[in-house]
Amino acid sequence: MLADVPLDEEVVLIRMDVAGEDIEALLERGIVPGCKLCPVRHAPAGGPTVYRVDGDLIALRKDTAACLCVRNALAARRSRAAKKAAGG
Repeated sequence: MLADVPLDEEVVLIRMDVAGEDIEALLERGIVPGCKLCPVRHAPAGGPTVYRVDGDLIALRKDTAACLCVRNALAARRSRAAKKAAGG
């Protein structure tokens, strides 16, 4: 989950387990499956974390970030390369 990613580790969004109005807000901010995210700083006192999303900075609450399933960006690239090499 995105909430568990350490600072400065780039990941790729795989799945969004968010419902209702929350998903619309994420989509409007460019948070869509396949986008790259990187946590850059935590707010003090347990506030939101700031993420770089395809070059833009966006703050997300921990409960929202916990609903976003991600994969390490390097692992995602390797998976795509393996599929391509296998003819898929």
